Amino acid sequence: MSLQTNLKGRLRNTSLPKSHGLMPVFEAVVNSIHSIEEKGNADNGKIVLRINRATQGGLDLDAKALPPIIGFTIADNGCGFDETNFKSFETLDSDHKIDKGCRGVGRLMWLKVFDLVEVESHFFDVDSGPKKREFRFDDKLGIHGERVVAATEQQSGTLIKLVGFDENFRKQVPTKGLSIANQLLEHVLWYFVRQGSAPKILVEDAGDVFDLDHLLEEHMHASAFLETITIGDYSFDLTHIKFRASVNKKHQLALCAANRLVKEESIQGKLPGLYGKISDASGEFTYTCYVSSDYLNEHVRSERTAFDIAEDVEDMLNEVSFKVIRDAVLARTKEYLKDVLAENVSAGRKRVDDFINNHAPRYRPIANHVAEEMLIVDPEKSDKELELHLHTQWYEVERQLVSEGHEIMQPHNEEHVEEYKERLSEYLRKAEDLKKSDLANYVSHRRVIIDLLQKSIERMEDGKYAREDMIHELIMPMRKESSEVFLDSCNLWLIDERLAFHNYLV
Repeated sequence: MSLQTNLKGRLRNTSLPKSHGLMPVFEAVVNSIHSIEEKGNADNGKIVLRINRATQGGLDLDAKALPPIIGFTIADNGCGFDETNFKSFETLDSDHKIDKGCRGVGRLMWLKVFDLVEVESHFFDVDSGPKKREFRFDDKLGIHGERVVAATEQQSGTLIKLVGFDENFRKQVPTKGLSIANQLLEHVLWYFVRQGSAPKILVEDAGDVFDLDHLLEEHMHASAFLETITIGDYSFDLTHIKFRASVNKKHQLALCAANRLVKEESIQGKLPGLYGKISDASGEFTYTCYVSSDYLNEHVRSERTAFDIAEDVEDMLNEVSFKVIRDAVLARTKEYLKDVLAENVSAGRKRVDDFINNHAPRYRPIANHVAEEMLIVDPEKSDKELELHLHTQWYEVERQLVSEGHEIMQPHNEEHVEEYKERLSEYLRKAEDLKKSDLANYVSHRRVIIDLLQKSIERMEDGKYAREDMIHELIMPMRKESSEVFLDSCNLWLIDERLAFHNYLV
């Protein structure tokens, strides 16, 4: 099949979310990394990603607004588009460099986002010396305008210009050069933390130059820690990284395929103690675990924007679900961060205990019936958030009690009398604790009402007293019958305890 014959059809059948507009740009940088490695020049390799902006802005009233991005230029000093690489470029789904995770579809991504690709490449031909190859690439003519001429330039390398940034993609990508550089660093981070070296990568935006080595140094809180685990029949490589807390990131898993970042998943709060702020002896940091495996390589979609992996599967031969992967990685995360998490767990449990003791005693009786991990919270939670969390646990205990109440009346088959008595005693203990919780809530509610009444009858700063109707509403809502209001809205016990048991009041 020729590239031109099938190009339009393949483009129609190639999907790329609008939020992934920088993916083709980053893939071009990855191609440059491979080209430098193929040349055997990693130590002296250099890649420059230049952001091209419109020379004249529109009628934007914001003087600080950056000119829109119209394209990108990627320059490298790799091996260039020699005959082998050019033939691979002409072949859809080429298996050239498949050992590096290449799928032969990266060039399709270019045309999903950009109108035109211009290529100028210097390479060395073993028979005729230095050569220069030029060609253009678009969705109408495919590869066209190719010419190869002798070159005086002895240094090999490639210059790729991505021209005409589709507005639908452009408006969903960052506008600042630093943000783009940070996203590029995340995309190619594996090349920096692996064993071996990465080429020098620079991002140029007008007068600003961002060096990915420097960005990495600014972001890294500590050296990366690498380990390999087995999940099912597959090996998974984990790279644990601590980023400095100044980086706007959440704790997350980063699933990679073909040495590229494909999917990020927040794990904030997925482990006890793994909250917004965690710190070690060197200060606060955020955590990311980069996960790579042949299994992920085999199941990544050709566009490298998602995986064909089920969230959860049971009893399926050789299938590993996201849930299984996530659980296995989180187990290693828990071990890697155990000292840090232990401190947060202690602080989180103390936050719950202090809140119950000082503000919500109703939850104390049911604490013994709640799973320990559910009583460990982010110490930074507000009182409102903590109250809602504890109420959810209280409701779950009550739901379980109702369910057990129905079961307790049905002794199990062949259940010994003593076993049934123990099960019944446990049920009654839980029921008693729940009633204690109700009593604590009742007493706490009365305390709040008395405090409100006390403030209402005090002289205010202006020397006056509260209006009588405010006090009336606190005791009994005005112009309402007792059948129209909730029981806890009627605080008639402030006048006489016996009035709490009236039949009808108007």
